[in-house]
Amino acid sequence: MYRDLGYYWLHLAIYITLCLCVGTIFHDIGFTFGSIQARGSRLMFVAAFLTFMAIGGFPSFVEDMKVFGRERLNGHYGVGPFVVGNTISSIPYLFMISLIPRAIAYYLVGLQKSLGHFAYFVILLFTTMILVESLMMTVASIVPDFLMGIITGAGIQGVIMLNGGFFRLPNDLPKPF
Repeated sequence: MYRDLGYYWLHLAIYITLCLCVGTIFHDIGFTFGSIQARGSRLMFVAAFLTFMAIGGFPSFVEDMKVFGRERLNGHYGVGPFVVGNTISSIPYLFMISLIPRAIAYYLVGLQKSLGHFAYFVILLFTTMILVESLMMTVASIVPDFLMGIITGAGIQGVIMLNGGFFRLPNDLPKPF
């Protein structure tokens, strides 16, 4: 995966650039009553948009699925080892993508200075990135067409964001959701 420039390295460069922009736009917003909306907007952007960009990894997943299909037919390994291996091999990169750009945005904005708050923020985004990567891998295995896969993955992520508590509090959502 480290050899695929478009998969993780381009994502890292784009995330760093976007987080520098977010950190600059929301620089030192403070903790006053008037800054509540700015902090909420900033957190929504980082949590939703930057994880939504993970659909950019869909083409790599489609290529991985093609290779996996051939190797599975040849009897090299099955679905379980492929999923576990892909997940374990992506963890360092996803953690790096969760840590470096988010540290830039977190401290430029001037959110809580304690290490515990920052660690919670990074771990939350890391688990969200793993969720989205897993979602896109699942979509790639079901919908191997590039355009339909991007549309399907984006639609599912949109539903997740709508029901995630950013736009409506979880208690205010209709009961089926």
